[in-house]
Amino acid sequence: MTKPLSTVVDLVRQYGGVVSHAALDPTHSTFRAPGIDGLISYLPVCRCAVVQGDPVCAPAHKAQLADAFADYCADKGWSILYVTATAGMQAYAHERGYVSMEVADLLVADPQNDPEAGPEGRHLRQHLNHARRAEVKVSEYKGEPDAQFEAETQAMCASWLRGRHGLQMYLGRPRLFDDRVGRRWFIAEQAGKVVGFLSMLRVGCTECPNLINIVFSSPAAPLYTNELMVATALQALREEGVRSICLGVGPLEKLGRIEGCGATAEWLSRKLYYLSSTKLMHQYDKTVFWEKFRVAQREPLYLLFQSSPIGLREIYALLRGLHFSMKG
Repeated sequence: MTKPLSTVVDLVRQYGGVVSHAALDPTHSTFRAPGIDGLISYLPVCRCAVVQGDPVCAPAHKAQLADAFADYCADKGWSILYVTATAGMQAYAHERGYVSMEVADLLVADPQNDPEAGPEGRHLRQHLNHARRAEVKVSEYKGEPDAQFEAETQAMCASWLRGRHGLQMYLGRPRLFDDRVGRRWFIAEQAGKVVGFLSMLRVGCTECPNLINIVFSSPAAPLYTNELMVATALQALREEGVRSICLGVGPLEKLGRIEGCGATAEWLSRKLYYLSSTKLMHQYDKTVFWEKFRVAQREPLYLLFQSSPIGLREIYALLRGLHFSMKG
């Protein structure tokens, strides 16, 4: 008897990586190949397929699924872009002549290493004490769903999104309480009002059982509310004996290793990345934020372009896939 294919949620929880939850976004398309219990989630943009992360399947089947997807895209006349792919996927791409650019690290911490402890935790303690003196309380949201509470949290998220200004880039819009299987939430409140939100997912791509995938706070929240939510989540894991937590994607200040393109294209890529990502959008600030929590391990993450040389179509598709925009 043929084993039934796993659901999208089951696959993401079992094999997903740091950005694989994008497969649960209804705006994305899903590719599945016969005989492989897995999927590739992609966003079709201007005859390009923008994929966030690796194929979501057992490691032994990743290359087979990626090859099937490449054939599918070739039949449509599309090129492929992988965003935040792992080193294993980069090796696959290298063998097939893709352009690869090291753009970020997957950041891992050990919750048993208390980031508040010792002299090196002094600045973080000061920040957390600031939020605590402002009477910010963080607790885990669990038990029966509370529709009124969730609506208040959604409204706070909308306020946070409206408060963002300047150049913006993100992997997907926050989906706060969707796909509840394998999720945990930590909520910050002040005077009975929701002012911050942290979401944690169960993932299976690495030895880390958990991933912090969303952290944000209201424009009206006291300073360092985000830090207090992360510290509270880490404390909960510490008390449960958990030894590793994935903190998410840490953008590099400058591009790392680049393969598959000429010297001029490499020079231009490095200049444009540093100007746009680091100087204008301050993406490296995300890495600086996570450094407070004692990053213990880093794994490189890559942009992979099937097309070489990279054309305007691929650049436009990348910007669309990263939801690049300007807010006044």
